[in-house]
Amino acid sequence: VVEGTHRIRGDINVLLLGDPGIAKSQFLKSVQKIFYRSIYTTGKGASAVGLTASVKRDHSTNEWKLEAGALVLADKGVCLIDEFDKMNEHDRTSIHEAMEQQSISISKAGIVTTLRARCSVIAAANPLQGRYNSQLSFSENIDLSDPILSRFDILNVIRDEVNEDIDYNLSTFVINLHIKNHPYKEQYELTDNLMPEADTRPKVDCQFLREYIRYARERIRPELPEKHLGLINQFYVKLREESKISGGMNVAVRHIESIIRVAI
Repeated sequence: VVEGTHRIRGDINVLLLGDPGIAKSQFLKSVQKIFYRSIYTTGKGASAVGLTASVKRDHSTNEWKLEAGALVLADKGVCLIDEFDKMNEHDRTSIHEAMEQQSISISKAGIVTTLRARCSVIAAANPLQGRYNSQLSFSENIDLSDPILSRFDILNVIRDEVNEDIDYNLSTFVINLHIKNHPYKEQYELTDNLMPEADTRPKVDCQFLREYIRYARERIRPELPEKHLGLINQFYVKLREESKISGGMNVAVRHIESIIRVAI
């Protein structure tokens, strides 16, 4: 919190842009299972009021009441938005305030209030032309405006590239998963021979990871040493220069805060 001004957002917003069929939706579902407070929604089924808040009349009392949307329900947690590119521009514009100020202002039916939406936003989207084109900039690969893109701290590209080893391992995993979940699996004696060797690496229990994240968010308060301020300044200036030369997405003052959030 900056004294006398406003609260600086500490939660990191992430946009996953990737080719179809590389498990972006499954990744969001996994985050939903692990995170102790999470709301999952899709761009196709989410409207502006569904993401923020709506005012409806209570038929029993005939009074107006507030109904929280996904971002408000995810307060102090994470809001997962799949198919972010399928949302219309009006609905995306409605979450600008929530993604930056982490609040939602309501002024409807005589109700004037501000709701808290202190959450990270993790969104997944598909490239504009179906597959990511490395010859184009990030902003040219997705139909999103600069104001909404600038509110994401991390823009992550996931490409479905041809790799014999990775493709073989992925195919083996899917086939074995099908065999393991087959309803008549116990009737086949050779099933176990088709399964890959057990992974000897230690696995992290989901419940442990959930509690670890909760502990870190509640107890850890990272601070940025003053000696590193010069490095951030240099990095920001370099990004601005590269953006101008390459003709890519504009780098604005808002990205300085993004650099700080990712750094600490």
